[in-house]
Amino acid sequence: MRKIIIFPIWFFATISTLVISLFLQKYRGNFLAYQQAQKALTAIEASQKATSYQLYASTPNKVLGTNTSSDIKAENPTPEIIKTYLKTHNSPMLEAADSLLETAEKYNLDPLFLIAIAQCESNLGKKMPAPDCYNPFGWGIHSEGTLCFKSWEEGFEKVVKGLSEKYFGKGYETPEQIMAKYTPQALEKNGSWAKCINQFLAELRSLE
Repeated sequence: MRKIIIFPIWFFATISTLVISLFLQKYRGNFLAYQQAQKALTAIEASQKATSYQLYASTPNKVLGTNTSSDIKAENPTPEIIKTYLKTHNSPMLEAADSLLETAEKYNLDPLFLIAIAQCESNLGKKMPAPDCYNPFGWGIHSEGTLCFKSWEEGFEKVVKGLSEKYFGKGYETPEQIMAKYTPQALEKNGSWAKCINQFLAELRSLE
């Protein structure tokens, strides 16, 4: 009788222990999985924060619509180089520097090349063929006469257009090629004109 009573108790205890063990094992597995998931989530969040910091740290604050001097230089340093160069050499052309740049852009010519011509021909407009002549490039100045213009703007327009159409437009591209037509007498002086242009072009481009 005693055995009959003990057996159900033992059976119930065994089943209960087994169920509890299975439950605890499953709970422990879920708990470990939860811990791993939390660790992974924490790592992801940390990574996102680090990435966000790097992005903002590498991009300085900037107000839209504004430029710094370094921005301007990075975009196109030529205008500032020309103005500084003309100012340093006390050139009267400085007052019309913007017009020179605009005309060069209009006809797709290098403004540094124009400055080099003006340096070689007239010391940047300080030695003109006549008073109020506004022809710093020596354009149309030869034994038959002297061509003058009424303003810097008129001179820039005529000369730059002429260079574009009559020289670059016809395949004259290097100072040596241009010299043969622009000032052929320089050929008898060992190409002095082209040497002068190349010298000042190199000087100007070293400032870029």
